This record gives sequence, C-alpha cells and structure tokens, in this order.
Amino acid sequence: MHPHSLERFVDLLRSRGLAAALLADPATITWLTGYAPLIETGPSPFEGSAVLAWWHAGELHLIVSDMETAAAKEAGPSAVHSYPSYSIEVPLAGAANQGQALLDVLKDAVPQTGKVGVEWQCLTAPLVDALRHALPSADFVPLDGAFAGLRAVKTPEELTRIRAALGLCDAAQRFMQQALQPGKTELELWASTRAHVEGLAGGRLPILADLVAGARTAEIGGPPSAYRLQPGDPLILDFVPRLQGYWGDNAATFFAGKPSAVFEKAYRVVRQALQRGVEAARPGVAARDLDALLREAVRAEGYEPYPHHSGHGIGASYHEEPRIVPYNNLQLEPGMVVALEPGVYLPGVGGVRLEDVVLITAGGNEVLTTHLT
Repeated sequence: MHPHSLERFVDLLRSRGLAAALLADPATITWLTGYAPLIETGPSPFEGSAVLAWWHAGELHLIVSDMETAAAKEAGPSAVHSYPSYSIEVPLAGAANQGQALLDVLKDAVPQTGKVGVEWQCLTAPLVDALRHALPSADFVPLDGAFAGLRAVKTPEELTRIRAALGLCDAAQRFMQQALQPGKTELELWASTRAHVEGLAGGRLPILADLVAGARTAEIGGPPSAYRLQPGDPLILDFVPRLQGYWGDNAATFFAGKPSAVFEKAYRVVRQALQRGVEAARPGVAARDLDALLREAVRAEGYEPYPHHSGHGIGASYHEEPRIVPYNNLQLEPGMVVALEPGVYLPGVGGVRLEDVVLITAGGNEVLTTHLT
C-alpha cells in the first residue's frame, strides 16, 4: 500500500461523505496500492476487468483473477479475493465470475444505505448489475476523475518509480542514437531497442511507443513499419515504458546521416521551444499558459502549431493531469511531473519532436530526463 496516497484518498472520501467506494480504474488502484495488473496483451479472454478495489470500514479489498492473486497480495491490501479464470473443465466465464466475486465481497461488508463512491467508467455490465443488486438502497456517487488532482502531485514512493522508468527512456534514446543508420528498417531498430531496454529492466515491459522515420515523421507518430531508412532521414522515437506500475516518457528526433537545412532549422526551433517551456514550468503557472508559450515559440518561426498537446503528466497512467493543453487552467504545483513535447511537422516532408520530463519543485523544476543533454 502507498501510505501517502491512502491518507489523501481517505480524506477525499470523508470530505464527500462517502461510506465506501468501489474503484475500477487500474491507474487509481496502482496509485493507491502499487499493484499493477498485467496489460501487455490487452483485455484477457479469461478474466473480467483488470482489477477491482472495494474500500469500506477502513479496509481495502482487491478483487482479481486467480492468475493475479500472488502479485496482488504483495501490494499489502486488507484482503485479496480471487475468482476462477482460465479453465479446461468448464466454459470460460471471467466476467460473470468476477461479478459473483464482487457480490460475495459486498454481502460481507455492505453499507445498506448511505453514499457509495463508484468509478463507473471502467465497470463492465455484469459488475454494474452485481453492485446494484448488492446495494439496492445505496446512493451511488460517481468518482470518475475524482482522484486526478490527487494523483497529479506525486508522493516520494511514486517519484522513485518514475525516476527508474525515465532512466529506461533515456537508455532507449541513447541506444537508438548509436544504432541508427541508413539501410535499417524501423522494425529492426525497434526490435533491438526494445530488447536492450528489457535487458536492462530484467524482464518484459509494457511499452507504448512512436517510431517513425522519413516522411512518416510528418504524421506525428505511429508504430514501426518495414520502411528502410534513407540517408538524411529523420526518425522520431517517443518511448513510454511502464516499470513497477509507473510510466516513463521521452522523445527525440535523430537523423540517419546529415540532415537537410530544412530539418536543421526545424530541430533548432523545437529545441529552443522546449527549453523555453522547461524554463517556464514552475509553481503557479497555468497549464494553458505554458501550452500557449510553447505553441507561440513554434508559430513565431513561421511554422503551423502542432496539433497535439504541449505536454502532460505521467505517473500510474502515461497521460494524466496536468494536461498542458489550451483549455486547462490547472496551475502547476510542487510534486507534479510533467512531460513537455513541442514539435514541427511539415506535410509530405517530415517532422521533429523533442520531449523532456520535469518535476515541479518549490523553486522551479528539476529536469528528470537526460537524453537531450
């Protein structure tokens, strides 16, 4: 369990008059407990949703499949409740079995009336049915997004894990810089980079990544393809691995040989924009103002503003508050971890994106990534 997160979680429930809560967002549960369900292969045909957590009377109960029991217990919840998943003896019924497990938990620790917080958006229909059947008189209060502000300010435990994940990001960029050369395909470069990073980590990692080269870099991102790099081609690697439940993120643009004057200018503009953003990222700055600063730094050099966010928080999710986007008036606070990533994209020609991650501190910030230094 994460004691700092648990304390803030309980305070939030108390402030809203909630007697209990059902959590279903895996990122919320990772933030609260440290338990990170496997996600490499997407939704499992053997299970229901990834994980559930039931909070009541000062106790947190995790509900997981029997394939995840041991890992869930290591997080230290009050109890772990398992349901049958893979089987050759009976038809697969992971969603129904998870719903029954939830019913079993609720019948033993149920506030028959009162307010119950629920993260609805990650609940499957069988779980909604089970919840309403078990708590027919409860007043359900949506909790979707309720923890975004709490999760944005990282605890010491979280920062340790984020730093470790960012170390893998930096290692990936260093490896790519050395491996990149004309004649290699995007897939070849991706396979060797992933193998290198997983070797450093000592095991498989969930990894979200953009790896595009040549004119494909104008499309902002995408998975690696069979495209074979030509001399002078740009290559964007945006590398986002999860380590011990927490995500890292950084991005760099490299060139297969000497870049053209067009790309030299684009790279210089993006590098300067990123530096301005890093210098401006400090407590009290509104996310939308930081976004505007980054976009204006690109626009002032004659480029169309990039169509994506200027940055985002990272933590138990790879994209969370504070979102550095035009609508967001959220102010930066000490403890927030923010990735900043301006870019320049020239249709039919190519693009450049660079990304650093900063920790907002009382006096400004600390740059946590080192791949651009």
